[in-house]
Amino acid sequence: MVWGILETQQLEHVPGTFLLEDDALGGTSVSSALKRGTGRNAHTILVPQPSNDENEPLRWPIYQRELLLLLLLYCVILCVGAIGPLLSASALVLAKQFGIDFTQVTLLTGYQLVAVGAVGVFISVVSHKYGKRPGFIFSIVCAFVGTLWGGLAKSYGSLVGARVVQGLGVAVWESVIYAVVGDLYYVHERGSRIALLGFCISAIANLPGVLSGLITDKLGWRWMFWMLLIFLGIALVLILLFGWETAFNRADIYNTDTTSATDVNLINIIKGDASHVENSGSEKPSAERELITRKPFIKRLGVFGETYSPDNVFFMILRPFAILVNPAVVWATLLFSINIAWLVVMNFVSSQLFSSPPYLLNPTHIGYMNAGPIIGGTIGAIIAGMISDPIATALAKRNHGVYEPEFRLLLLIPMVICQCVGLFLFGVYTERGASPALICVFWGIAVMGFQFMSTCVGTYMIDGYRTISVEVFIIGMVTKNFTFFGLSYGVNDWVAAWGPKRMFYLVGGVEIALFVGSIPIWIFGKKLRAFFHTKHLSLDSRSRG
Repeated sequence: MVWGILETQQLEHVPGTFLLEDDALGGTSVSSALKRGTGRNAHTILVPQPSNDENEPLRWPIYQRELLLLLLLYCVILCVGAIGPLLSASALVLAKQFGIDFTQVTLLTGYQLVAVGAVGVFISVVSHKYGKRPGFIFSIVCAFVGTLWGGLAKSYGSLVGARVVQGLGVAVWESVIYAVVGDLYYVHERGSRIALLGFCISAIANLPGVLSGLITDKLGWRWMFWMLLIFLGIALVLILLFGWETAFNRADIYNTDTTSATDVNLINIIKGDASHVENSGSEKPSAERELITRKPFIKRLGVFGETYSPDNVFFMILRPFAILVNPAVVWATLLFSINIAWLVVMNFVSSQLFSSPPYLLNPTHIGYMNAGPIIGGTIGAIIAGMISDPIATALAKRNHGVYEPEFRLLLLIPMVICQCVGLFLFGVYTERGASPALICVFWGIAVMGFQFMSTCVGTYMIDGYRTISVEVFIIGMVTKNFTFFGLSYGVNDWVAAWGPKRMFYLVGGVEIALFVGSIPIWIFGKKLRAFFHTKHLSLDSRSRG
């Protein structure tokens, strides 16, 4: 037992547990066959191990991987950050123009989120079966078409249709993108990239909200769609040219993070028994014996290439729901979806709260209030990105070089502190009619807490359950979107009836409950990984990239 993490006797090697630092074993290399990092990471074993196939994303030059991630994050900002809260600062203007109430304005986003949730399962199937590039292209095309439609909409019903089509373009960027980080980076590189992704989803994603109020006041609400359309057009061209496939059919022996007791080499590596490793007689895959050169640029532009899973499509549709038998997946789903749902709720009650007495803010000033979550989210993402990988690596060193995914859960401590301070005080001082600048600070602190949660859950599920990570984030996204759709029918009435203080006290209490519910995952997480692998209840006993 390591710091309260219970061991298991079911497997000699539990998927997700692996040797990360061999310098902790007295400075002796355990196996010269294992590839390691360079520079300050020279003692860090690469997990998973890269093959000699240059088409594998882990073998791409680092600048190409970073540029591809930046391109995908650009799409995240546009599709998650801009499309979702696009109309939040313009609620009063839309209500007057179409003769509707605040609930109907909120439903414009509610229907959009239903579309995201509804298409999510099918995006999961396509991503596993045919790779992630088809989903990239489908999503960015839908976002482009829906935004064009929204700018041309002449009625409330037409605007609802535009928002639904926009929603079809969001699913990939809220869910599958997390698994892409696992495709492109080794374990010791993922924390900072997941933090950057969380920053784009929840912090810089508030930037369009700042601009939307100003655009609505100066140019009219349709120009929010026209402005977004320009940037989506750029994204569409870049995705078609450079949004390459990140899925890869890697030989099982290289997946040192997902294999179990069937791999003799890995068992002995974890035990630190170098003699058995060097003399085990395991045959190296053909990819190790012969270098496979990379496909030319023109072939990378294809939408559908090879098949990445032999599973039946109907079975794959059910899998995102079937994995909910795993308590760790339920925990991740609740933590991830509820936190994002609260951020969406805060965006949409802000227009109601701050356009009414005693504030009486116009759309421009309501939009400016998004500066708080932008700054808070930025600070949180920087801190989470800076400490996530070093904490995990440091704990692995103290654990004789062996890494446990549960080490990532320590980030939940700053999460619950920031969430409680931010949510409780946001409600209290909003009800008191305090300065909008002060309320922005508390809003920012709450979003800072989200960054720690996103980095923690993202890295934990990719490291511990990489073979089903797409389904985990898909089901989290579906849960969040349908939760908010239900809230969209009553969230405005809720805040009106309860008042912001009572409402956000409840929200903060939910966050405390989620934190307390995370303690069993720390204690029993390794046992759960072993049990569901042994019983094949992960629904994916093969190791996939």
